[in-house]
Amino acid sequence: MQIFKHILFFILALLVCEGIAAGASAWSFLESSLASFEQIKNLSDQRARDTIGAISKSSEGKLSKDRLEDLNFAFTRLVKVTSGDKEGFIISEISMTDDSGVVLASSNEDYVSDPRVKRKPEPKFLSTNYTAAHHLRKWQIGTPILLGDKNTFQNDKLMQIVSPYFPEISEPSVLLSMAVYHPEKLERVASLHMKYERGNFAHFVKIQTELFWWTLQNNTIIALICALVLGFAHLLIKSVRTSFTQDGRYIAEHPSAPPLWEKVDFAQTQGPIRWRENVSSSSPSYQSQNPAPVERSIPVPPVASSSPAQAVNREKAEIIDAIYLG
Repeated sequence: MQIFKHILFFILALLVCEGIAAGASAWSFLESSLASFEQIKNLSDQRARDTIGAISKSSEGKLSKDRLEDLNFAFTRLVKVTSGDKEGFIISEISMTDDSGVVLASSNEDYVSDPRVKRKPEPKFLSTNYTAAHHLRKWQIGTPILLGDKNTFQNDKLMQIVSPYFPEISEPSVLLSMAVYHPEKLERVASLHMKYERGNFAHFVKIQTELFWWTLQNNTIIALICALVLGFAHLLIKSVRTSFTQDGRYIAEHPSAPPLWEKVDFAQTQGPIRWRENVSSSSPSYQSQNPAPVERSIPVPPVASSSPAQAVNREKAEIIDAIYLG
């Protein structure tokens, strides 16, 4: 019975410790992932601000008709270079438009395939997200705007599980706008729009998942060690408590398994019988629980009609079986 209790206590301790370890690992994974995600997002936005600021500054003196081709080449080259960025900061499109929505220069060849005089306003650049750049002051950079392009991750089960905790992962495309002013006059002459992706979130989730499994493995081993320590402590405490009596005596002084039944002669022993072990000898002795024997008077019959043997048997008590209940 005691062995079963020890095993049950160890199993319960192991379940509790492993549950705490798994919960701590999951909480640590979520907190570190959120912090890392915010860091990647902020670094990507800061990098995008620096890039669009440099483009706007270099484009102020290249708005003439004969120099717009240079801007097309520069925008296309920048998009091509960032397509292989290891950190996942990818610029997908850079366009410069006027207030009417006509594209002046762009990395997308579909917008600049026709000559400038034949180009028509693009409805996309007349939406609210793009026209907000008309109200920006010089050197003022707009706020990054999510374009709402949803990514369902149909071929990646892990991303489908993680995406609810990071809603912006499913909307990778971000728009950042800035006004282009005349190099000498304080007047806005064009608007610059850059569409980019903040980072390689699939690679980020993969790295965080590997870190989670590594942390969970270590915490599981630590939880197993804690459960073993608790089980050993429980076994030690129970052994100490069951080896000594309340007055501090060692239980081995008393018999561990007294006999279930024994024959007692009540003619020689008065009162209930209690099993006790004599310290000086290995054989058990019988002691009465009542120290003072009770005196009883036996009336003498008036006529002694029985034989002497019968009288002796009448005076002596019969030997009966006594069951030990102590």
